[in-house]
Amino acid sequence: MSRLCSIITASFLVFLLPSRQVEAADNVHDFQVHVDEASELLNKAKNSYANLQDYVAEIHKEVYKHGELDKDERTIIKFQKPFKLYLKWLSGKNDGAELLYVDGQNDGKMIVHKKVLFGINKTMKLDPDGFWVRNFSKHSITDAGFAGIISKSCKQFEDGKKNNDIIAISCTLEEVDGRRVHKIGFAVSPQGRHNGYYCYSAVEYFDAENFLPIKASFWLWDDDEVESFTFSNVKLNVGLNAKDFDKDNKEYNF
Repeated sequence: MSRLCSIITASFLVFLLPSRQVEAADNVHDFQVHVDEASELLNKAKNSYANLQDYVAEIHKEVYKHGELDKDERTIIKFQKPFKLYLKWLSGKNDGAELLYVDGQNDGKMIVHKKVLFGINKTMKLDPDGFWVRNFSKHSITDAGFAGIISKSCKQFEDGKKNNDIIAISCTLEEVDGRRVHKIGFAVSPQGRHNGYYCYSAVEYFDAENFLPIKASFWLWDDDEVESFTFSNVKLNVGLNAKDFDKDNKEYNF
């Protein structure tokens, strides 16, 4: 391992682990224990999401660049499989905007109600991977919510494990807001920048009962950027119906 990798590994472990665990984590056996535990937890998250039919939650997204807060927004999400999505922005640049996307409907477009020039509100059909989405997110609209967090985490971790690119890892059981959570943190080798990894490190918290994410932070390669997503007021399998994804719903403004 290069000196740079050693520095990154040591720094990451100090950040993730209680001090009494840092020395133990340097042991190859303990490292493998953490890898196996993380693999099991991420598989449980994937299986839990596979058995989920719908959910409602509030998402707090923060983006930092060079240590400074660049974006701060809150949204309400309603989601139902196979893919029905409603979003409403509660704060941030898109405050008040609403978005509806139902796979196979509306000519494959999103229906968006938002402010345009001079503060006028307008309802439009937009490309789900078009400029408006990319202007405020690095992700496709189909990665919104739990799906994007879990799929990106599982892919990065499994690829890193297969390629022996994971250079630091920790799994701990903690408590957040009175709930037990599994905390997973891992970093990949700096060469991962050229191997297609989404980020060089991630720290994620999964609910110990349902194994769905309650918070995830990703350290990206460019601009010293950090993305953080926090889920609150989560309601699972609430029985959302057609009205929840109908543009003519009188509770919406489309």
